[in-house]
Amino acid sequence: MLIDSHAHIDFEAYHEDREDVIKRCQKKNIRVINVGAQLATSKFTVELAQRYDFLYATIGLHPIHVFDEEFNIADYQKLIDDNSHIVAIGECGFDYFYIKESGKTLDDLKTKQREVFIKQIELAKKNNLPLMIHGRNGKDGESAYKDILAVLKEYDCHNGMIHCYGGSMEEAKAFLEQGFHIGFTGIITFKKKVENLQEIVKMVPIERLLIETDAPYLSPEPFRGERNEPIRVEYVAKKIAELKNMSYDEVVEKTSQNSIKLFKL
Repeated sequence: MLIDSHAHIDFEAYHEDREDVIKRCQKKNIRVINVGAQLATSKFTVELAQRYDFLYATIGLHPIHVFDEEFNIADYQKLIDDNSHIVAIGECGFDYFYIKESGKTLDDLKTKQREVFIKQIELAKKNNLPLMIHGRNGKDGESAYKDILAVLKEYDCHNGMIHCYGGSMEEAKAFLEQGFHIGFTGIITFKKKVENLQEIVKMVPIERLLIETDAPYLSPEPFRGERNEPIRVEYVAKKIAELKNMSYDEVVEKTSQNSIKLFKL
């Protein structure tokens, strides 16, 4: 049994064939943690989880959307109170990649994203749920991961997943020390400019490592550039097995157990 620990099959990319995508997951015996990025998509992840027992939901406001809508804790708390299919809060964190496109200054972006991140941390702690954390550095080198670490330490957070990891080796070690799991996507299968990330894969203990697709994004080789699907999480597992000199079956077993334990599946 494979577990894709982070996907977005609630997104519009699957509008025309979502049921087929879900059936392919079922046929391959793949469980999926479906991740909300705004209130509407969070509600849809819950709806999908209610319909399929191998889908799970996270709810939250992605940092790129903090100026698009307010994060109202009461709205998200109601989702938690009304069902038992929610396994994490997020994705939440910091994203500095689209500073120029946002029309905001870096300081404005940091301030608002920090405010919303803290609210989601409070929600997670109140409900004893792990965090699903997103980080993306700026095009000019601004470190989102450094700021995420600072907030996690300030608010004494030790429970969750740093998804689609893209930080440094030193930051990865700091997240592990903080108690977090680290997720890797199809990026690790790419043929160029991923050597540093592959070294981080080798460093992260298998007991703290998670596999994910971030579908519909980041299709692994040999499908790079295509719309991604959760069934391709097996290519991430195969690459991790190669990098860590482990068997594919062992990677599948270990990472599945990691997801089951962290998200209480």
